[in-house]
Amino acid sequence: MKSIVTDLLNESDVLLLGLLNNPLFGVYLIQREHFIFVNQRFADMLGYTQDELCTSKGPLDVAMPADQPIVQREIDRRLRGEISSSSYVFRAVRKNGYMFEIEVYGFVTQFAGQPAIIGILHDISERKNAERKVLDQLHFIEKLVETIPNPVFYKDEQGRYLGCNAAFEHYIGYDRHYLTGRTVYDISPKDLADIYFAADKTLLEHPGTQNYEASVTYADGSRHNVVFYKATFNKSDGNLGGLVGVILDISERKQMEETIWHDANYDALTGLPNRRLLQDRLNEELKRAHRNNHQLAVLFIDLDRFKEINDTLGHNEGDKLLIQAAQRIRTVLRISDTVARQGGDEFIVILPDISDTAMSELVAKRIISSLTMPYDLNGQQAHISASIGIACYPDDSSEMETLIRYADQAMYAAKSLGRSRFCLFASAMQAQTLRRLEISSALRQAILENQFEMYYQPILDIPTGHILKAEALIRWNHPHLGVIGPIEFIPIAEEIGLIGEINNWVFEQVISAISLWQAQQPQPIEEDATDHNALQISINISAKQFMTDTDSYWLDHLKQMGVSTQSLILEVPEDLLLDDRPDVIQRLLLFREGGVSLSIDNFGSSYSAMSYLKKFDVDYLKIDRSFISELAENPRDLTIIEAIISMAHKLGIQVMAQGVETAPQHDLLRQIECDYVQGFLFAKPMRLLDFLHFVVTPHA
Repeated sequence: MKSIVTDLLNESDVLLLGLLNNPLFGVYLIQREHFIFVNQRFADMLGYTQDELCTSKGPLDVAMPADQPIVQREIDRRLRGEISSSSYVFRAVRKNGYMFEIEVYGFVTQFAGQPAIIGILHDISERKNAERKVLDQLHFIEKLVETIPNPVFYKDEQGRYLGCNAAFEHYIGYDRHYLTGRTVYDISPKDLADIYFAADKTLLEHPGTQNYEASVTYADGSRHNVVFYKATFNKSDGNLGGLVGVILDISERKQMEETIWHDANYDALTGLPNRRLLQDRLNEELKRAHRNNHQLAVLFIDLDRFKEINDTLGHNEGDKLLIQAAQRIRTVLRISDTVARQGGDEFIVILPDISDTAMSELVAKRIISSLTMPYDLNGQQAHISASIGIACYPDDSSEMETLIRYADQAMYAAKSLGRSRFCLFASAMQAQTLRRLEISSALRQAILENQFEMYYQPILDIPTGHILKAEALIRWNHPHLGVIGPIEFIPIAEEIGLIGEINNWVFEQVISAISLWQAQQPQPIEEDATDHNALQISINISAKQFMTDTDSYWLDHLKQMGVSTQSLILEVPEDLLLDDRPDVIQRLLLFREGGVSLSIDNFGSSYSAMSYLKKFDVDYLKIDRSFISELAENPRDLTIIEAIISMAHKLGIQVMAQGVETAPQHDLLRQIECDYVQGFLFAKPMRLLDFLHFVVTPHA
């Protein structure tokens, strides 16, 4: 060590010269408050020559007037012996008047036998500017987070709260200072804290983003439905710093969805499930019966001579009777059974898990006995009876609609036998089976002989009055059986595996129709769905049809024909949204990514939940015609449709109404801002050439 010190002393002249001439830091020597030495770097920073500074300048001459007291104070403290060294920052002024910031390190020494101050200084303007920018950004972010109306919080990598905004304080009921350093278990009930902790743990173990629905407890103790949106952040060293989260309250949306679903699926008068919910439950019960190899019965109930009650006592008394009848049916059923109002004075009962048909007969007898008891309608006694038809799974059918139809046929058989009795479905089964076999056989020949024909029903754009959309409808003209509707032959085609061929034939006809339209236009149609010359035709496709290999063939064929994918609308059933199978989702995404528009057909006819629309980028909703039929007479239907339209528009989805047959229906739909209408009021389905002529005909 001593040798090193000796060497340094021996080389002190060289070392000092190197220090004074360094190009990075300014070096100065002050005596009697004037510079007596500055190095070249010092002079360059201030824009003077070394001679200019050392002949007439001192520290106060190069300091901003506002900072001169700081400089003077630090010089005086050292010269008075209060301190031996000092470090401080002040704003200096270059010769050209430009201000910059300097950091000074100086200490007291002796030069030529007189007190002096020697030191170095460094230009820190860039660093200070960078620090100010960071502070400005931090202040901006802090203000932005604070003014966000949604609760915002941030946690460290251990899940402990680092802070929050005012909205979070208000929502949770805790001051942010109390919150800091605590966990979800300190501020939330354990059942909810367990959910939050598990979600945080997953996100912190797998950094990125996360969102999920959960409940939260507000400061007033009430629980609300929310969506958490969270993301991780890193520290400056690149290591995980924690997470930041935003809470979005969706209670009102959930409540509205529940209200819409309830109104769409429950009968307003009796409180029983309506046809839509009945079909959903029957479909689920059939699946369960199939899995468990159980029997199931469907009872179709019709009140005998109910019309006479309405005609003699009035509709109000008739409604009261229906309410009482619904309650009586419920009282004789098990908790696992379902009773629904089919419409009017018709009810349907589902009896799952029955041991044999005798059990369904016993229930039918109890219902008839209960319904034949006198009714008290505001002091007036009324008497009715009931006729019941019974169809069973799997003996009669395994199809939901067929079971209901068979039960309906059996009910009419019971009425024909004198009413107030029940009847098991039997004889009609054979006739129906023969019919299905006949259609099945004829379908194969129909494809070979091209017995199908396409019709197109125009769809009106309400705001513009344009008709440049249509729904493609297949018709089958059999040479001996006559016209057979798709509702009859499509399910059979699905069963025997011909639906793919029929599907592709419909698609090719529609593409040819679009090509013919394009050929008639004076200019090529641009790739723009909003173009007033862009024709769009929708094709209905069932869930079973959808699972055939349509996606790649259709998209390739569109490209080969030079037809824009935007010319095609794919109408899928509402229940397809509920199908979580990966191949279903993949097919929908392939069509959507290929540019084909997606429409949800008969929206509201089954289990309707707007939240399922988040899974797919849907273009259109087509409201079920059952809502439209009584639109002008039933304010509840109008309210439901208006709510659906409002929510759809917020999701960027346009709405079509089908089955529009009257001007009042059209006017109401216009008032509630429905986008498109379709129905006999404007046009019936027509052949292609008639449709193309219809499109170019003015419709004032």
